[in-house]
Amino acid sequence: MREDNYLVSFNHKISKKILDFSINGVEKFLIQHPRLRFYAFAFDCNVEYGEINLCFNTEHAFSKVLNRYQNGDFAENYRTTEAIYQLKYNTGDWEYQCFDTLYVLSEEELENYFNKLYPSDVDGDYGAWKAFANCLLDLFTKQLIEFSKTDIFKKIPKTNDFKFFCIDHDEDIEEA
Repeated sequence: MREDNYLVSFNHKISKKILDFSINGVEKFLIQHPRLRFYAFAFDCNVEYGEINLCFNTEHAFSKVLNRYQNGDFAENYRTTEAIYQLKYNTGDWEYQCFDTLYVLSEEELENYFNKLYPSDVDGDYGAWKAFANCLLDLFTKQLIEFSKTDIFKKIPKTNDFKFFCIDHDEDIEEA
């Protein structure tokens, strides 16, 4: 089997897995939380581990977090429009953070890719591993866009300024 055929098959398999996971996870979540209205939804990823976490937040939950931060020890850090925006879209501070998680590759598969791309017995090229991780993040992002076209996504109760995005654990919101 040619390498590019393998990658096409691999991407198709993972793409379907991500889309099915998103549909099922969000559908279950919406059934469990029928009265909530969301301003944001995210794929919060740890790409180097092949991990996708589904996350939502509401305006009410954000207001509580903002109030706590603005009245805490570092209140001065949460006064500017930019700082408030960063907090609003920081999935680590969301009420419904990581309500469902998918690992698109097993530990064994990840280890095999890592060893193939970044062998420890020679001067490995970390760039090859980083390129692989970037391809995964692109695939995750494409699947979020595909998910946004589904009936389940359309059923999400949304604010007028609703945003959805895919973010890796070490990215800023602007990068995402």
